[in-house]
Amino acid sequence: MTYPRLPTLALWRLDSLWDLDEAQRRGAAEALRRWHDWHRREQLPALAELLARWQRLAAGTPDAAAVCREGEALRALLREAAERTVDDLARWLPTLTDAQLAHWQRRLAEGDEEWRRDWGDPDPDRGLRLRRTRERLEMFYGRLDDAQRRWLRERLATSPYRPDLAWAERQRRQADWLDTARRLRGLSAEAARAEVRALWARTWRSPDPVLAAWQDEAWAQGCAWLADWHARATPAQRERAAAQLQAYERELRALAGHSAGAR
Repeated sequence: MTYPRLPTLALWRLDSLWDLDEAQRRGAAEALRRWHDWHRREQLPALAELLARWQRLAAGTPDAAAVCREGEALRALLREAAERTVDDLARWLPTLTDAQLAHWQRRLAEGDEEWRRDWGDPDPDRGLRLRRTRERLEMFYGRLDDAQRRWLRERLATSPYRPDLAWAERQRRQADWLDTARRLRGLSAEAARAEVRALWARTWRSPDPVLAAWQDEAWAQGCAWLADWHARATPAQRERAAAQLQAYERELRALAGHSAGAR
């Protein structure tokens, strides 16, 4: 697991996006270290408990509502983790120069090209959607048989996936982050924090009603197809999924315990 290296990887990513100067890099490194310490202490135990619940679900046949409840529990932890970045982002974003914002925009444009190639086609036989979904399932359940692969392809082909709407929301989010970074310049610390908090809220849920409705539909359909898939898994596959979840749970508890011992 790359978790112990997360601050280093995150700093590399931020530097790649923002082309940080030395002072910004030092500040970001310290903030990431603090966030990582908090996450290890506060969220790893909660994530381990979540994985323990998922093991119990994997032993049965949970319905879509149960899958969605567990997914919402995970999303709540992710939102909490994002909330911990508000103060630091409110300090960092206004320091980005026009040249750094232009660099950020260019890097986003490069990512857009990859996204359109890999995810921009609704046909599951093109791009990465079918392959990545199958790989993620096989990571937990083991190899899918031919009938399961056919079912997965057919289910993805009839899913409400809308690359045009996904693209529109991607572009909206990127513009929102860039615009907010510019708007933060000259604001008080309190006003900047409020702007960043609102930015995160818009990132989690689109302010566009059409896009928000599509997000809700896609989430509900995702819960339904995962529940349907699990019902089709063999007893051996379910057992393997539970064992994989248990392995991750143990690893998270070990990492969290290491943090407690370090204190």
